[in-house]
Order: sequence, then C-alpha cells, then structure tokens
Amino acid sequence: MKKRTKYLFITALTCFTIVSCKKESIKNVPTTDSTSIRTEALKADSVVINPIDTLNNLVGKSVIGTHLLAQSSLTPRLKTLLGTDYDQMVKYWNTETPFTKEGEILHASGCKQHDCNTYSYDLYIDIKNNKLNVYKFSESKLNIFAEDNFRIVLKDSLLHDLNIKKSNSKIQ
Repeated sequence: MKKRTKYLFITALTCFTIVSCKKESIKNVPTTDSTSIRTEALKADSVVINPIDTLNNLVGKSVIGTHLLAQSSLTPRLKTLLGTDYDQMVKYWNTETPFTKEGEILHASGCKQHDCNTYSYDLYIDIKNNKLNVYKFSESKLNIFAEDNFRIVLKDSLLHDLNIKKSNSKIQ
C-alpha cells in the first residue's frame, strides 16, 4: 500500500508541476501599445529625431547615420520645404560632414560623391526658433530654401564656410 500511495503522490506532484508551468496565451492584443504611443509623440514633437536623440544630441553625428532624411520627424518638413528637390537631395547626399553646432544653429552638409562642385547641400536647423534652411549649390547656382520664409542668420564659422563655398562655386 505504501508503494501505491507513493506512486500516486509522485504522479499528482508531476501533474501539478506540468499544469503550473503551462504558458498563458494572450487572446486579445491591446490596440494601443508603447510603440504606437511613441510614434504618435514623435509626430507631434518636431524637435525629436528618434526616441533616443534630440537635436542637441546630433552634434558629431551624420545625417545618413541618424536617418534624418528618411525616417525622422523632420523628414516631412524637409519634403514640404524642398518640394521636387527633396528626392535629388536624398540621392546626392553621399559625401557628408557631421553635424556641428554654433550657438543655437546645427549645421551639416552633403554632396554628390566625387562631384561636390556640381551638387552640394547645407542643412541648417535653428533650434531656438525650430526652423530649417537648406542651401542647394547646383551647377554654379545657389538656391536657398527657408521654412516659413525664415532665414537663419549665419555668423562666425558658419558664415565663413558658406562664403568659401560661394567663392568656390563662383557665386556672388
């Protein structure tokens, strides 16, 4: 009898262990999760590039590496600002400089690989006023795209670098 009781006890314990280790399956997935909340917050906040970076954290990083032209909250603003020139900017933004910051202005530049004299772009972001400017150098012409007609005032090294580019492109 002791053997039978011991056998029943072990069987009951094994069944209990198996039942308690059973994974619970989720039958209903909530319609709102943390990912969708984060995405909606990014759409609303034009200062945030992605969940980890803010504009101030872009210093030293590249435009391509931060996916600023393709997957940021600034992408729709750049598309609106540049219109048909946006696709060309993305196509020719090959050779680039990392973001630098002077005062409240972030700057990065990019150009067509092996042909910077033909197509190059300078992106300026005024952090304080939340405005974008893009300077497009193409075939000895300069086009300036200013968001909401707000021209960012360039000073010191940013102005100096711009003047050198104008001189190299033979633009007055």
